[in-house]
Amino acid sequence: MLLVAATTDSPTDPGLAYAHLSNPVSGPALVLDGPTLRRQRWHGPNGGRPKEAVPGVFLVPLWACHADESTGEAVFFVTVEWRPDAIVLAAFHRTTVSADASADLTAWACRIADERAAANFPLPRPGHRSGQGPEAEEKITLTVPANPAAVARLLRDHLPPTGVPVSGPTIHRRILRSDIYLPPGTGRREYAALTPRSDGTWWAKAKVLKDGQLHKTIRPAATHDEALAQVAEVLGHPRLIHAGLLQRATWDLPSPADTDGHWSTVTVDTTTLAPHPGTLQQVEIEYGACFTAAPVTATASQIRQSVAQTADTVAAVLTAHHIPHARNGQSKIEHFLAAGDADARR
Repeated sequence: MLLVAATTDSPTDPGLAYAHLSNPVSGPALVLDGPTLRRQRWHGPNGGRPKEAVPGVFLVPLWACHADESTGEAVFFVTVEWRPDAIVLAAFHRTTVSADASADLTAWACRIADERAAANFPLPRPGHRSGQGPEAEEKITLTVPANPAAVARLLRDHLPPTGVPVSGPTIHRRILRSDIYLPPGTGRREYAALTPRSDGTWWAKAKVLKDGQLHKTIRPAATHDEALAQVAEVLGHPRLIHAGLLQRATWDLPSPADTDGHWSTVTVDTTTLAPHPGTLQQVEIEYGACFTAAPVTATASQIRQSVAQTADTVAAVLTAHHIPHARNGQSKIEHFLAAGDADARR
């Protein structure tokens, strides 16, 4: 039996629906095509009457659990690609169905998926990208809760093509959990994020200020301690302060390239930072690469201008579809820590 949890691609309907499929499952990947998904009878988390199908609304799987009744083994899958004709999921966890799960398999599977789901991989970056220079990105904060899958679909469908297409209309999905560390002091623009990889190694990311601009470094590390030592060296502080556990669920797509060949990664990001309360939703526009050798010679201001133009286009799409938003440069870490300061002053 295959249990599938899905959201819709409607901006105002972020809820989950569930379906039981009889699809045979073998191997580390699972592909669910559109016709198969549309034929299912979808239910709420507590069963009951099937949800009515809404014309023009597509169900987008987020995760699935295949339970083998003969062996008692359960394999969990998480969505990694949303293609126009299908959803691709990758296996991320194997376990044994607990004895008490038979009464409510959906509730048991939801708990496992919430605790374990992860899909952390490098996004494809066709073209050329300079390894030097300040970070070039813009952030748009969604000021009213929205269905992130629907926002990603709107951007995929409505970002106007200008130059050479970057890739097909595939939306990538990632779920990342990172330990966040800060250097001592009051500054919050500089920070480090240590993110585990599926093979047991780590990504060590640090953002450091140079001449008033942020520069990002990402390096692999064999262990958590090695990753922490790497970012401490980059930030110039031997003892960093643990600020919390950052969880990000993202939908990522490449923007159309501009007439000079520059393109950006557009990320619809839903973030929490435990133990701080609240959820932050943003659309990040980060410089991706270029189809010419321009990044080798392009100035930082030219690259920032390309990112800003893409951000203008993204904001226009959000406005046209009545999704409230605000342009700001505040990072996720600054947002959550500033909110914590405000709570402490009350």
